[in-house]
Amino acid sequence: MEYIKKFVWLPYGKKMTQIFSLENGIVKSAICFNEHVQKSFLVTELFGIRYFVSEFDIPSSKKEYLDFESYL
Repeated sequence: MEYIKKFVWLPYGKKMTQIFSLENGIVKSAICFNEHVQKSFLVTELFGIRYFVSEFDIPSSKKEYLDFESYL
């Protein structure tokens, strides 16, 4: 399992962190953490799609994914 992190800047100046759990390049799960509301969201619409590598990808870990999962 591979974990990739991305940052999205929200209109009000806060950031949202996205972590993708990948298996053989396919999204197995995705979670977003909104730092403004201190809440995570599971993004089920992405399950099963092929993930395309980007220069903005940041390596992540299962531990970080589970940390965000605790905010669901």
